[in-house]
Amino acid sequence: MALFWPGAGWLGILGALAFIGVGVAAWLQLGVASPAGRDDVPAYLEQRQAFSEAVMPVWCRQIESSRSQMEEAVAELAGRFSGIVDKLDAALHLSNATGAGEASLSQVFSHSEAQLGEVVSIMKAALESKHAMLARIRELEQFTRELRDMAEGVASIAAQTNLLALNAAIEAARAGPAGRGFAVVAQEVRHLSNRSAETGRSISDRVGKISSAIVAACHAATESSAAEDEAMRSSEGTIGNVLREFRNLTDAMAQSSELLKQESVAIKGEVGEALVQLQFQDRVSQMLGHVHHNMEMLPVVMEENRRDYEAGAGLQAPDPQILLAELEKTYAMAEEHAIHRGEMVTAKASDEVTFF
Repeated sequence: MALFWPGAGWLGILGALAFIGVGVAAWLQLGVASPAGRDDVPAYLEQRQAFSEAVMPVWCRQIESSRSQMEEAVAELAGRFSGIVDKLDAALHLSNATGAGEASLSQVFSHSEAQLGEVVSIMKAALESKHAMLARIRELEQFTRELRDMAEGVASIAAQTNLLALNAAIEAARAGPAGRGFAVVAQEVRHLSNRSAETGRSISDRVGKISSAIVAACHAATESSAAEDEAMRSSEGTIGNVLREFRNLTDAMAQSSELLKQESVAIKGEVGEALVQLQFQDRVSQMLGHVHHNMEMLPVVMEENRRDYEAGAGLQAPDPQILLAELEKTYAMAEEHAIHRGEMVTAKASDEVTFF
């Protein structure tokens, strides 16, 4: 009966979700209500910089926490499985001993059962950590709703301003030549209100795109989480079946010592395969570390964008290629480059494993 480990399927999803966090942050920097005039631009840029400096550290800490918990859980899991392999070797030696040796082997299996229970608990803790990260991503939906409300407020103010300017133009026309100057002012106000309305529509459109991206990411992560929960239950059932078989073999050891040896060797091979599959964690840790470092660069990019404006370069949208190029420089694996290009990647585990 083979043990199943679901890690290889979600390493790409974790990296993709973390990178979506960077994309969402960049969109949000562009999606905050635009300033009405040049006098407001410095304050707008400072607020945008403060926003990135407040949000990015939280997201980075969440990713780093998940990565460290995963490393600890996988390391603990590998250590527990290695211990089980050692105890199976001891059980094989005990099977050739006297009746007193049979009692010792039974104790080994009981201890292994307790250890496997601890391993399952560690795996559940790792899944809970991922669920918490998914909940953080879902909180972004609230931000998009707030931004949509802000865009609607801009459109409403623009409409009211336009109506007020129209009334002012009518009154200026009634005033005759004395109201011509005021009529020009009213016309400029209408022009500004039309620009504000266009800005509101642009913001609303961008917020809609961000909301769609977040919903899609949440949907994918939810499906992945459900699949992992099912795999977790299947793994628990498999472990329980293996332990029951061990117990039956222990009770029948006096009559079927050779059968016990064969089953122990088979289980040792399954545990070795499980340890090989656990090597996916090294790749996941590297990928998350690269994305984590790249996310930390976003406030710096925003600060440079603000400085460029203050130096007279004009208000420009941040260039995403700056972060993408820096992220690509950190890649150490071919699959990272493939994911960067949007290609489908199938995770592979090493063919060998060393027991410590």
